[in-house]
Amino acid sequence: MNRSDTKKSASIAVHPELRRILLANLTHESLSTIIEHQLFDQPCPPLADDILCLLPYWEQQACEGNGVLAALIQYLTEHAPRFMKSEKLIQANLLRIRILASTPGIFSFPPFEIQEHLNQFLQTSDILADLPELEVVSFSPDEITPLASDLKRFHLTPHSRRYFQNLFYPERREAILSVLAHIAKVYPLISTCRQAYALMLSLDNPDIWGKHPFCLRLVANRFWEYHASGHGS
Repeated sequence: MNRSDTKKSASIAVHPELRRILLANLTHESLSTIIEHQLFDQPCPPLADDILCLLPYWEQQACEGNGVLAALIQYLTEHAPRFMKSEKLIQANLLRIRILASTPGIFSFPPFEIQEHLNQFLQTSDILADLPELEVVSFSPDEITPLASDLKRFHLTPHSRRYFQNLFYPERREAILSVLAHIAKVYPLISTCRQAYALMLSLDNPDIWGKHPFCLRLVANRFWEYHASGHGS
């Protein structure tokens, strides 16, 4: 396609509902159409309105392994960064959906069951931090040492909590969510799968990571591993 063709395709008038229709029936072809005609730049209806309406459907599709969603969200992240940063609720949901969509496998349970009874499935879910799958998430001795006394008591003081929160920077949060998505889709015990998905939902807000029992147990496990090997204080 030459430059004049590109301008022509970009200027084609489309029905206001076309973008939502294409996003609701997401395939490689519909994603290509959205990109080709620059439908993300269409001002009306607002992009946020379309996405908010589609989030529950996309969640279901991600749990069923629709990998095109991951490509769509990656495209949004790269080409509409201002939108992503300004819509914090949407951003958190899209991160989880992207990770679920890009993780091989499908859910063996209905996700709405967990969403409707989240607190029930979160009970004792912190024990998932003990799974070998989470051992790929590392914290250096230098990171953990300032928390030694708190971790021995398994209780964070208000002074330590801010430091603890800062351990969960974006890349580390994404790594942990990716492991949880893998567990939710392929772990042989369905009760553990449900708890892994419940944890993903409960970790939507980045500010909650510093207070979450699962996160405390995860870091405490690494502390005791270092302590047992003679590197802890």
